[in-house]
Amino acid sequence: MKKSLIFALILVLLFFVVSCAPKMPPENDILAEAENDGLEEADIAQGSQQDFPLADVESESAPETPQELIPETEDIPAEPAAEILSFSWEKDSGSRITDGSVPYVHKLKDGRVRLYYCNSKGILSAISKDGLAFAKESGVRISPGTGFEVQVCDPTIVDIPDGKMRMYYKGANSLKPGPGQSIHKIFSAISSDGLTFKKEGLRIDSETNGDNGWASVPDAIMLSDGRVRIYYVTASGMEHGIGSAISYDGLDFEKEAGIRVSNLVDPALVRIKDKYVLFAASIDERFGQVPKGIYFSESSDGLDFGKQIPVFQTDNVYDPSLLKIDENTVRVFYGKVVPPQLPAVESHTGNIVG
Repeated sequence: MKKSLIFALILVLLFFVVSCAPKMPPENDILAEAENDGLEEADIAQGSQQDFPLADVESESAPETPQELIPETEDIPAEPAAEILSFSWEKDSGSRITDGSVPYVHKLKDGRVRLYYCNSKGILSAISKDGLAFAKESGVRISPGTGFEVQVCDPTIVDIPDGKMRMYYKGANSLKPGPGQSIHKIFSAISSDGLTFKKEGLRIDSETNGDNGWASVPDAIMLSDGRVRIYYVTASGMEHGIGSAISYDGLDFEKEAGIRVSNLVDPALVRIKDKYVLFAASIDERFGQVPKGIYFSESSDGLDFGKQIPVFQTDNVYDPSLLKIDENTVRVFYGKVVPPQLPAVESHTGNIVG
């Protein structure tokens, strides 16, 4: 009797457990339910597009992918990757000038080319009709001074709206090379004829703006909105690289964050086919991955530059400057010194190929 009672209790408990367990529908029922849920979500997505259209709907049938997951740029053709410029370079025979180096070339409105360069007297100039044969001009454009202008060199020029020219140049408190041995800053001067300049004062103070006492070798460009950007060699982070600063009036500059190009110095920028093309020099043995020579790199915005492509690789070259002859031809001038020969300015001409 006792055993029968226990058995009956077990049967009642089992029945209770089975009745409380969730029913698992057949596999086909699960799939059908999921499909119905998917259609409902697609309908919701289509409904939301009526208020926020993302693209033209060619068919009223439900798409395979919910429209809310398709990016807004789905129907916008992808832009092809920009091609990197390719040049065919040829060394120009002879030298452009001797007894001077650190060139900057400035194309005048009458088609002539003025070459500014440096020697112990300061910043001088030479003039040419063809960009190859230069005649030295008398006088000194910028003379050394005192303080942080004991040495002056590395000129660059922008034409300003009033018809005058503004020169930016490097001033240093000694002739000793390298950060920590002397202090370099950037100054400016103004001229109406490109020959007689009036000094305007300090533009970039390397001791106060994060350049660790080294703002050197400027290259200035006028942007389409009238601002002036100066690319220059900085010791920010205590490593040589190319930084930049921006100005609305050409006088008060604000340092731009980051480094434009690492491991290279002596910037020279030219616009080619809507690109910013920055030429620079590798002069430091520590950067073995970038052998000594002249290089260029490209940017779409003038701030982020791509890989460094050699123009040529050799020792004893520095300070490139660019003359844009036409949309497919440029000439790169550069300083060269091979003791016991005097410093000189030489050049390569490059034609865009492809």
